[in-house]
Amino acid sequence: MKLADYFTPDDYFPSVLRIKPEFFAENNIKCLICDIDNTLATYDEEVPIKEVKDWLDTVEASGVRIALISNNREKRVYMFNSVLGYLYVSNAGKPFTHRLKKLIKQTKAEPSETALLGDQIFTDVLCAKKAGVRAVMVRSIDTTKRPFLRLKKYFERYFMDRYEKKKNIY
Repeated sequence: MKLADYFTPDDYFPSVLRIKPEFFAENNIKCLICDIDNTLATYDEEVPIKEVKDWLDTVEASGVRIALISNNREKRVYMFNSVLGYLYVSNAGKPFTHRLKKLIKQTKAEPSETALLGDQIFTDVLCAKKAGVRAVMVRSIDTTKRPFLRLKKYFERYFMDRYEKKKNIY
């Protein structure tokens, strides 16, 4: 794999709500590990909004196991997951893969049948690629309150341009 491939998502969607359960079946994804902040919720949302919870329920009902992973602290992840009840990892240290690989083992999934869903190239996509799982990326929900995130998004543009030349955008 070329170095740039580690920073290029396998798939990109404008929102998690645009990902149909059929996508997972078509790509042999049996386990979906989701980032929380700016992927499933804003930093201000303590629990998932109804539409996101309904989407997670629909994906799970289609036979996909779901788990959560976040670089955020335990209290935030525990609160968000309190209405969901999934396996989860907080303080994950993405893009390092140790905690992700441990979570994959807990789900009893094979890496080849697992996808990591996130909103950032330098944490989520890189972590997925290093762990040998599919990297599914969505547009960040809100970057206005996080100046550092806006800066990272500026540098991510190169890799998103590369992705757009190589892949289909859903």
